[in-house]
Amino acid sequence: MRNLSRRISGILSDRESLRGKILASAALSTMVFAMQVVARIVSTIILTRILTPEIFGVFAVVMTFIFILEMFSDLGVRSLILTKEGELDDGFLRSCWTAQILRGILIFFVCILLAFGIAWGQGTHLFPAQSSYGDVTLPLAIAAIGGVSIIGGFASPAKFVYEREMKFRQVSVETLITLVLTTVITIALAFWLRNIWALVLGNLARAFFMVVLSYVMFTGPTMRLSWNFADFRLIIERGKWIIGHSALTAVITMADRFVFGFAMSASSFGFYYIARQIVDMVEMFLNAIHAQMGLQVFTELQKDGEPATLRRRYYRYRVLFDGLSMFGAGALMTFAPTLVHIIYDDRYADVAGMIQILAVGLILIGPGLLREAYSAQRRFREMTMLSLVRAATVWIGLVVAIWGFGSVTAALYVVALHRIPETIILLRMGRGEGWVSLLHEIRLIPLLPVGAAVGWGMAQAWAAIA
Repeated sequence: MRNLSRRISGILSDRESLRGKILASAALSTMVFAMQVVARIVSTIILTRILTPEIFGVFAVVMTFIFILEMFSDLGVRSLILTKEGELDDGFLRSCWTAQILRGILIFFVCILLAFGIAWGQGTHLFPAQSSYGDVTLPLAIAAIGGVSIIGGFASPAKFVYEREMKFRQVSVETLITLVLTTVITIALAFWLRNIWALVLGNLARAFFMVVLSYVMFTGPTMRLSWNFADFRLIIERGKWIIGHSALTAVITMADRFVFGFAMSASSFGFYYIARQIVDMVEMFLNAIHAQMGLQVFTELQKDGEPATLRRRYYRYRVLFDGLSMFGAGALMTFAPTLVHIIYDDRYADVAGMIQILAVGLILIGPGLLREAYSAQRRFREMTMLSLVRAATVWIGLVVAIWGFGSVTAALYVVALHRIPETIILLRMGRGEGWVSLLHEIRLIPLLPVGAAVGWGMAQAWAAIA
């Protein structure tokens, strides 16, 4: 009886510890997010007055290519370190570091090849002259952005060990320092250069700061190249699934930027890039919390083995995500025109309508968190299937909207709502597992009109003041 009491006490203590770590992570993520919002607003106000919309359109294409390359080569070093069974030895961390460096070199050389290919396409008039792909600075900018991957590859994986142990304070401080330094340098470069190179060099500076801070702020073994066959076999064996999932994520995430880069003029594409940045602030905050500890949380939740227990604790975890996404969607739908008027000059007025449409998609963030339950169980088949459904939805939808109906507005709604088929399948699967309650899925929908009312009230208050 005494042993049973001790076991129950230990379980309750573990649960309280996990809850405390979740609350601490949420508090830290909120602080980091607030700083990111302030930095983004300040930099946006300044940069949009120094740089033209066309520059943002071309830079969006640059970031599209580097994101796709990084995702298609993603070995999932972070995920491997977070989920590896047993203790982490120094040799394994050095093998991960070596893999990162090799990946960075590969990405850089592919960027060079892409730059030559785009330059050739421009010379043969393959791209519309008014599109971002027709800009003469694009090839060299893509080649230069490849340096981000080379620099970033030298970052110490000790940071991921801190995340594995849920020591998020150090991670948050590192993020804030990098954010402040990058913002200041990018703005300074924009005043000096007044072209796309301010944004490119700002990203190179960010990678450099992250590498330096990974050694200064996180204690770990001395890094050196390691060629341990057993470690590389594990990295490749598990990484191949992560590469497939990450590649599909890239295909999904960048579909809009790839298609709109061709279908829109450089200035309109710049408007879209800015609108996505604003809407993504809400999702960025929620993802910052979830990405920081979502995998660890679901791994802990599933240790009990009881679907009813997982379901109860899962929806408790989701309250913050559902509440903010519903409220944020409603607020942006009504406050977007005023927000754009406050932040930007008259050249950027078209951004408001794009924000209002894209904000609708925020309501689908919450149900998507259930994917992490399958990730924690290493059920890669289900994850791959869900990603394929989402990829097919967004690509087919965009192609039909742009080249079938010739409607950019319809394409914007596709971007906002393309998660619906995946969400339906995910909820059906989760209900079959006993993880999903349909009543809990809709319980916070009333926050959508509440957010809209608050956004409308803020707009009216600003109009009265101005």
